Amino acid sequence: MSNFYTILTNIGAALHANAQVQQTTVPWTHMALGDGNGNPVVPQQTQTGLVREVHRLPITSLEQHPDNPNWIVVEAVVPSDVGGWTVRETALYGGTGGGSCIAVGNYPATYKPVLAEGAAREMVMRMVIEVSSVATVKLLIDPAVAIASRKWVESLVATPDKAGLVKLATVDEAKQGLRDDVAVTPEGLNARMDMMDARVATLEAIPKPPGYQQVAQNITASTVTATYYPNATTRVFRISVAATAASPSTVGHVSIQRKLQDGSVHNAAVSSNADGVGVGCEALIYPGESWAVSTRLANLVSVIKTS
Repeated sequence: MSNFYTILTNIGAALHANAQVQQTTVPWTHMALGDGNGNPVVPQQTQTGLVREVHRLPITSLEQHPDNPNWIVVEAVVPSDVGGWTVRETALYGGTGGGSCIAVGNYPATYKPVLAEGAAREMVMRMVIEVSSVATVKLLIDPAVAIASRKWVESLVATPDKAGLVKLATVDEAKQGLRDDVAVTPEGLNARMDMMDARVATLEAIPKPPGYQQVAQNITASTVTATYYPNATTRVFRISVAATAASPSTVGHVSIQRKLQDGSVHNAAVSSNADGVGVGCEALIYPGESWAVSTRLANLVSVIKTS
């Protein structure tokens, strides 16, 4: 036999034997920890409690052991702010009112520190208990006091491959739009849209004086202009592109590209038809942005903008 093990007490064995006959269940509610009064402990079936209990905590989870269907793995989490003692023994409590000592076990001497001693950590306690029928076991958790381990909670987080818990962005995170690993609440989405609307309103309020000036012309052949023209002013440029002649043998196409302040490039406007007749488009270029023109027309294209 292993040096460290868990056994059902006489009380626990009787409760489960009766539950199997009556086709009922025995609730398991708490795990108790003890220090053995400073000495190693040998579990006894006649025990009705621990040699010296130092802490009792709610059970977090019950699972069947993968190697033996009659083994049940019981886990409980000792929070980081509890401790100052050495664990040498464990006990499982349950039954009516959670007052019956169902199983006891010994444990490798492990000191549980608290922050006042200069170190603190949560500790996951685990007991493996053998029962004749797992159908007689019922986990009874008080959700108001049960504590889950961080590892267990993280295992429930949704991924692209499985459903699960979803992390929600704060309103500030939603407004910044920098994280791609969180979901956005309606409140956060509304805040983001309100912020974008405010930005658009600010840009639209920038003066747009009249007066046109030709800044590029005679763009020919099926090329994309390599030059991006910056808008280094505090005004909004309205870029207009138009074909100066039809091109019956070529599919007409002209477009304006906007390079935003973050360096990303977008097609701000596109115009296309079968022969190039009437092809043209326009776009607004805001301060700090740049623009360029591309065309597939064989004939000339004229570009004008507001100054």
